[in-house]
Amino acid sequence: MEQPWSRSDVPRKIDGLVGRMGKDGRPVIYALSDEGDVYTLPMGQNSTHRKIQGAGVYSEDATDLGYVNSIALIGDALFVTGYHSQLYRLTDIDIDWFHKEKLPQAPETYDYLVFGDLNGISETSLYMNVTYSPTSTKRQLTEEEEERAAELFELGKTDEALAIHHAAEGQTRVLEGRLYHWNGQEWRIVAKPRSGKHYPEPETLSDIFVESKDKIWAVGGNGVILFGNAEHGFQDISFKGNDENLRSITKFKDRMVIASDYALHWFDGHLLSPLKPVLDPSINRNIPNPLKVQAVGDILYYFDTKHGVHTFDGERWTEIEIPPELLERDFKGLLAAKPR
Repeated sequence: MEQPWSRSDVPRKIDGLVGRMGKDGRPVIYALSDEGDVYTLPMGQNSTHRKIQGAGVYSEDATDLGYVNSIALIGDALFVTGYHSQLYRLTDIDIDWFHKEKLPQAPETYDYLVFGDLNGISETSLYMNVTYSPTSTKRQLTEEEEERAAELFELGKTDEALAIHHAAEGQTRVLEGRLYHWNGQEWRIVAKPRSGKHYPEPETLSDIFVESKDKIWAVGGNGVILFGNAEHGFQDISFKGNDENLRSITKFKDRMVIASDYALHWFDGHLLSPLKPVLDPSINRNIPNPLKVQAVGDILYYFDTKHGVHTFDGERWTEIEIPPELLERDFKGLLAAKPR
């Protein structure tokens, strides 16, 4: 059996992966770093590297745009989203903003928009989750306020002194999520998720799954589950009592699978139930789960920092062993296949 692992060192934090089958029938993987590096990794061939100019924090060409967040493959083009309203379109020969003049803009009382996960049917039907980052209402204390607060602390009147500081913090504002749709001409808000349909607080989204043109799913914090499409609207089908932070959603063998921040679940359209057999019965909340759980054909792929890489066929989990050599810094090239 051919050894499935090889290693390509990149001097960045990889925060996005997407792939396709090449013309030779072998996989081609695209890896995105948070600094805007895009690595093309064709199986059995040398990797190539491109840089999105201006993206990142520590790159020499970095501006004030910040990190990029995710990568998606729509048709023959790659789409990369970023922390300060960036959306790039990459082809084999070009890297450019995607209709920059038409991108969603931050309204008043918001500093900027964070563009997150993107998915779609085609380049004229894209869905993107966007987080609204509110403008801070905090102000500096005046000289008189600082002196008065200091006096109150000295007098032991701590509550009164803290009240002066709290007054300068202003109104508390939270991050708010939106689901946008691009119809080929403009971006339009198609959903404003709340903390589940039973709660008034705004919530953010984390993942979008396109089952078909008419069946679009999105999940987010505090149990948010949206279902619908841009033409007919979205319904919040989350249920009361579900406060899981939902990270990812996919469809596996005619059943929906949702990853929360600590476990995998089946979703029947009404309730979440544990996906069994579980990987580890002793797993606890806040153990890192996959940012993305994905089904390819009849296999579900899973990765986290505790369990490594596993596949699920509907009945049992199988670990994909990562050779120790692959994790060594001096590893160079392909590994020899193990004898069968």
